[in-house]
Formats: sequence, C-alpha cells, structure tokens
Amino acid sequence: MNDGHSGIENRQVNQGSSGNFQLILAYLKQGTGHGEFVIHATSNNFYSFGLQPLEFLAEIGFTHYSGECLFHHDRCFYRVIATLARDEYGFENFVQIQSIYNAFKIFAGRIGELFQLRQQEDRILREIGIRSERRAIFGQPVEIEISEKDIPLWVNEVKFQHLCELEIQRDTAQREISNLSGYLPLLYGIGEPFEEAVVRALQFLGLNAERAPKGFTVDILAQTPNGMQKFGFEATGTAGAIKKDSKKLTQLLEFERIKEHGEKTVLVANTYNTMPINQRMEQEHFTPQVLEFLSRHPILLMTGWNLYCMVGDVLEESRSKEEIIEILYTTNGQLKYARSA
Repeated sequence: MNDGHSGIENRQVNQGSSGNFQLILAYLKQGTGHGEFVIHATSNNFYSFGLQPLEFLAEIGFTHYSGECLFHHDRCFYRVIATLARDEYGFENFVQIQSIYNAFKIFAGRIGELFQLRQQEDRILREIGIRSERRAIFGQPVEIEISEKDIPLWVNEVKFQHLCELEIQRDTAQREISNLSGYLPLLYGIGEPFEEAVVRALQFLGLNAERAPKGFTVDILAQTPNGMQKFGFEATGTAGAIKKDSKKLTQLLEFERIKEHGEKTVLVANTYNTMPINQRMEQEHFTPQVLEFLSRHPILLMTGWNLYCMVGDVLEESRSKEEIIEILYTTNGQLKYARSA
C-alpha cells in the first residue's frame, strides 16, 4: 500500500518551515528495494475564518494520513514527490537526489507565502460570491533512474578515510555558506527577500520571529522565548532615506495604536540599498522631519546594516544575543550602533 508511511525504513533527510507550516522530507525504503521521497507537512495554527492551513495542504495535493505519523503524529499531510529505483548492485543517482533536496528547501521556505496569497484570493472570491476551485500544484512523482555514471552505494564502505573527511568538510562548509549567505539581503534587499533576511537575523539573535499575516500593520512579529519582550518589526528597503511621506510611518503609528501587549515597535530600513556600504556611512538615513515626527513614541529606527552588524558581533562572540535584544527593546529613536571591537 503506497500511503507515504509504510515501508521497512522511514527516515528524515531534510526539514524546513515557513509561515505556520512545518515540513519534513523523508526517505521511505520499501522491501522491494526501491524508495520514495515523501514530504510530511503539518500546521499547528488555526484560523477563526477563511481558508484553514490544513485545508490548504489538501487543496494543493497533499493527502491526510489517518494513522500515526513518525514525524507529525495524527496531523500529517503527505505527498510522494519522487521514486528512487535501485538496481541489484545498489546504485543511486546523487545528482537527481540533490535536485530533490534543493526543490524541497525552496518549497518549504515559501509555502507560508503561497498560503497567504491563497488566503487573499479566497477572501476576494468569497466577497464576489465565487467559490474557488481546488488546484493541485504537484505532478506525478519524479522517477530517479540509474545511469552508468552513478556510484554504487557499497563504495561508501571502502572509501578512503581522507576522502570521507573531505566530503564531510565540504558538506559542512556548504551548509554554513548557505546559512550565512541568507543574511546578505540585509544589505541590498527589498520586499520579501529583505523581510525573510530580517526574520532569519532575529531568529539567530534568539527571538521567536515570523512574518505577520498579509495586510497586518507590521511585517514581522517576534518575542523572546519566555514571552516577556515582544516586538513588531516593519521592514523596508529603499534607494534613499526614509522621509516623512513614507507610508511606513503610518503603519508604525497604527501598530502603536492597536498593540495590546507592550510590544516594542521597530522600523528596520535598508536605506541606500544600491550604494556600497562605505558610501552610506555619511548619509542621512532618517530625515530630521521623520525623527521629530516619531519622537513622541517609543519607536526604534535602525538600518539593515545595523542588524547585519549585530549578527556579525554575535557570530564573532563580541556581544551576546541577550545584549543585542536588550538594545532592540530599550532604545528609542534612531539607533547609533557601533560594532564591538
């Protein structure tokens, strides 16, 4: 029975999340010798109206598993995305498998965005009295075949020790490169790439951070693990300074008005994002009119470069995460952040 769960081995090979969704990529080995790559998806969040996260998973092609899932218990929605053929000598196509991993990471990182867009579509169609139709986004599972260039799996048992060590170093370095590169949009990004980089930075600094629902007054909501310090972040990228006519100021004040838990309001502005860093230093990032306009409110104004430097200081262990969070929570007005020597 092809239920995405039954086999002689079911192990996690990758994971990812975005928005309210948590995804696991698993390799399911069958007794016949072939295997399947299966996405196991779930969401622990519910909405009081509109499209539900689990309903969305079913709409785009996932199937609810009625049994006990190894990864998500009784709340698993699964989808087989690839089948892997193994011949009697134990070959495996590593190039195609890596493409499966890469596609999964992109999908896992953007499914939250897909859900927000689908929610928006659902609201609009309901307002005009049209029922949206289910649209699966997956085709048939990819069939991974074997070629004469593929390396048999049993070679791993007799590889030179130094080769194994180098492969581990390569994989570790690649993961670190990929992770650290995720902060670079703090220096040049706009829109969603910049917001995602801000979320990544805040999570690294120890905050539970995620993008707010589409249409909310700020872009990102965050808090310390104990919930004692809460934040609302507005994130924007611009080729110049933040001026008084920026709609972001209205959003900041609206969040100040509606917030209910003492959240710290923060504007992270990637100002002069097309300009090299050394040329930005003498620029005016927030005009005097902006500073005066917001001076009556406990709002922090900072740049993408500021946040990038904070991440760098923690990576270099010259400042602690707790120290950075305290700066974010207690500072009002324009941040004057100096990198630790």
